[in-house]
Amino acid sequence: MHGRLKNYALVICLFVFLFISIGNGLHLTPGAAFIGALSGTPLVIFAFNRWSDALLFDELLAQHGFAVLHTDNRGMGGRGRAFAQAAYHNFGPIQLEDQLTVVDWALAHSPQLDRKRLGWWGWSWGGSFTLYALTHSDRFRAGVAVAPVTDWHNYDSVYTERYLSEPTEFASGYRDFSVVNSAANLKGRLLLAQGTGDDNVHMENVVQFVQQLIEAGIPYDLQIYPRKMHSIAGPDVRTHLFNRILAEFEEYLKPANY
Repeated sequence: MHGRLKNYALVICLFVFLFISIGNGLHLTPGAAFIGALSGTPLVIFAFNRWSDALLFDELLAQHGFAVLHTDNRGMGGRGRAFAQAAYHNFGPIQLEDQLTVVDWALAHSPQLDRKRLGWWGWSWGGSFTLYALTHSDRFRAGVAVAPVTDWHNYDSVYTERYLSEPTEFASGYRDFSVVNSAANLKGRLLLAQGTGDDNVHMENVVQFVQQLIEAGIPYDLQIYPRKMHSIAGPDVRTHLFNRILAEFEEYLKPANY
C-alpha cells in the first residue's frame, strides 16, 4: 500500500509505504502487530512505489504476520529544499511528530492493526531515532536499534555540524537530541545491535547508552558482532542479525506476550 498523507494545516505532504501480507487479495490478520521501519536520514528517500531488495526483510516480517510502515518524514530528501531543511537544528521532535501522525493515519485506515502492539526499528540514524521514539513516547512495546548514534558529540563533525552547527553554538540541541541523556525514560523492550569494529558509529555510543540503562535499572537486550563494521556485512552475520530482530519482535509483540 503506497500513498500520500497531507496535513492541510501545515501544508505538508508525507510519503508513506505500508507493507502487509498479500494472499487472495489484501488482508491482515485481526490484531496484527505493527512495526515502523525508519531510515529517517536527512536527504535519503525510502518511501518509493517500486520493489527493492531493501524490502526483503519487510517481506519476512509480513510473512510472520507483521505490518511494516515506512514514512519519509520531514528532513528527508527528494521533496524539495524546504522539506529537507526541516532537519536543521531538529534531530528528533519533527521526525517523531511526522512518524506518529502517519502511524495514527495507518491505524485509522487499517482497523486490523493493534494500536497496543507497536514496534519500531532502524539502523544508524534510524537506530538513533528508534531510541528517540522509545524515550520520548510510551506508545511502542518493542524497538530495535542497530548501530545508533546516542550522543552527537561522538559522531562525524562534518555530518553533525551540517545540521546541528558546532556544539558551542547549539549546546541545547546536542543535549536534547542525544538520546543518551534520555535513556532513563525508555519505554518498551529494547534490543541494541552493534559491530565492534564499526568505522562510522563508534561502539562507545552503545556502551554509553547501556551504562545509563544500568544506572536507571532498565532491562535491555544486546547483540554484539565481533570485528564487524557499520554495515555488519556477510551472509552469515546478516542472516543472524535479521533473525535476531525478528525474534525480538516475535517475543514482545505477539499475543502470547501481550
